[in-house]
Amino acid sequence: MSFSSRASLGRRTLTVAVVLATGLAAAPAAAGASPARSWPSYVLGPRSAQVEPVRAEARGAVSRPEALVRPHGRPATLTTTAGRTPASVLLDFGRDVAGTPYLDVVGVSGPVTLQLVTGEARQYLRRPAATTLTAAADPGARQITVASAASLEVGNTITVGAQTRTITAFDTAAATISLDRPLEQGAPAGTAVTTSPGAPASDEAPGLAGVGGPDNLPVTGPGPVTGGFHGGFRFVLLTLTTPGTVALSAARVDFQAYRATPRDYRGWFLSSDDQLNRMWYAGAYTVQLNMKPAGLNGLPDARIYDGAKRDRSIWTGDLLVQGPTIINTLGDVGAGYLKSSLDALFATQRADGALPGSPDFAKGRSPAGFPLFYSNNYSGYGARAAIDYFRYTGDTAYITSLLPALRRELAYNQSFLTADNLVASNDRDFWQATQTGAVTKYSIDYHILLREMAWLERTVGSATEAARYDATADAIKSAVNAELWNPALGAYGQSTDHPDVLVEDANALALQYDFVPADRRASVLSALRKLWTPYGAILGPGLQDPTGHTIEPFGNGMETAGRFAVDDVDGALALMRRTWGPMVDRANPLYTGALWEFKNSAGGVNRASASLAHGWAAAPTVQLTQQILGVQPVAAGYATWAIQPRPGRLAWAQGVVPTRYGDISARWTSHHHRFDLHVSTPRTTRGAVAVPAVTTAWCSSTAAPSAPGSPTATRG
Repeated sequence: MSFSSRASLGRRTLTVAVVLATGLAAAPAAAGASPARSWPSYVLGPRSAQVEPVRAEARGAVSRPEALVRPHGRPATLTTTAGRTPASVLLDFGRDVAGTPYLDVVGVSGPVTLQLVTGEARQYLRRPAATTLTAAADPGARQITVASAASLEVGNTITVGAQTRTITAFDTAAATISLDRPLEQGAPAGTAVTTSPGAPASDEAPGLAGVGGPDNLPVTGPGPVTGGFHGGFRFVLLTLTTPGTVALSAARVDFQAYRATPRDYRGWFLSSDDQLNRMWYAGAYTVQLNMKPAGLNGLPDARIYDGAKRDRSIWTGDLLVQGPTIINTLGDVGAGYLKSSLDALFATQRADGALPGSPDFAKGRSPAGFPLFYSNNYSGYGARAAIDYFRYTGDTAYITSLLPALRRELAYNQSFLTADNLVASNDRDFWQATQTGAVTKYSIDYHILLREMAWLERTVGSATEAARYDATADAIKSAVNAELWNPALGAYGQSTDHPDVLVEDANALALQYDFVPADRRASVLSALRKLWTPYGAILGPGLQDPTGHTIEPFGNGMETAGRFAVDDVDGALALMRRTWGPMVDRANPLYTGALWEFKNSAGGVNRASASLAHGWAAAPTVQLTQQILGVQPVAAGYATWAIQPRPGRLAWAQGVVPTRYGDISARWTSHHHRFDLHVSTPRTTRGAVAVPAVTTAWCSSTAAPSAPGSPTATRG
């Protein structure tokens, strides 16, 4: 399988102009303004494999910290004196990077130790202490004994009850803390003790990722000093933890994810909306940060991990978003990474057909990790990820080799279908909370898998099996509508056990996959709107992941897809702006240039290990290409395609989609009741073109001469 855009393949062009008598939602004049930026200017990957920080801030005795950003001949110097605040420099790379930090030491006084910690969010680079007195402190005491001396640093503020002092020394073994001034009042045992801003702390989870954590680097003389590999971080905090002085001429990162420059992009997108453009390229960069090159971390193959820093494992649910994203943006390279990840997944399939949610989870004890058979839903996601690979690449030989394994997986999922044609499994799914009874989303998910398998069987397998799968899918659809629709909600309930609970994911998928009769669609859209907050849509009233997040970009991507499917373009884009808009805002304290795993109810994250470069959040990249630009595969590898832009209130869009037959390019403008669309497709492919006419219109089209199977222009 190979993507190609060689001229020798031949091109076919089609121009469609539609002028409407009435009814086309023309873009506001302001929205029609062309952005000054070209698409390459949105690309977020570093230009060089050696990445330099863009800002530096100092604490303690540090001279010329700016030398680590803009070398000018004189080094940055850190000096730590016993009993005083350790010297530290905070380096900001402006966006997430991945790889090995290294320092150029040009001078040192005696052997010293530099501690290096990384973080995606600045707020988690230091961890305040929170402990209690284990012995009463008398009035006038200048030393206290606490339950734990963790997360302490000399020079930090310490609060004992209501009295604030400064830490001058501490003993971790004896759990004692020395204060700069005596306490004025005594404090009994059990009194709360807190500190600010806290000691340097890593936001990584080495037990999951197998890499990361603080690097304690001994420095004995001039020369390069190298840290360990860190999967995803925007910030580096360097602290001279021992007394002495060290001079540094440079601090850089050897970038070790997939570094894509504009020339590496096989597909691209640009529109009249700057924020949407930034979402598209943030999704592409997110998945690039998730890409583990062959040979890295002791693993010979290339893999797509769920997150840059955590869990750094292949997860099947994430692949549903990452697969189309990586192929639409990187072509052959992306396809290779997805295929290699699928190889790792299917190599760990169980005898009963189940696929692990992750084939390489928890790498703390082994670089290869261990299969985690997480849920029947995630098992089905793995099968769908493989079918997606075939849909986007047309790699018939590979999918044919997987067909027996896919049939076994389908039989495993079939075992959870009840006599009522609904799925009951006590599954945890993507928000990690068990759902009991016959569950609406699980039933729809199995329906989706059956339809995908039916399409695959008709293409490379058995028409008889395809018909059988479709019959089961039809029965599930009928059962969901008969048993799980709740008229009082105006939507589908969560499950037979919780019919009155409104959930986002199930209703979103019901819209996307045509479960909702036309006369009920407005009701479902209205019900989903009740779940919206300023930061995105919640899972449902009273529902949250056990770790505290209530807004899931994975689920919000289902809703935007569902809204696009029923032509609620304005609603889809409005939710995109709420969910992903803050992520691409450079003024946001959590900005990483990438997209986040989840949000809490306040629009932030709940814990240090939250992943701020997580592949399952990249839905806007694929959806903007497929819905706004309008290019989608129909037959495998885009042998047949559909081009149907959904402009909403945008003024124009353009872009390229790579296929094995050559590139598909499209561009359109929408202005004052006129819609102009120009497409160019490989001559050996065929497809249908639909334009957003909503009332009587005349249409003119011009196309280069072509072989049988040329594209057709239709009004939609």
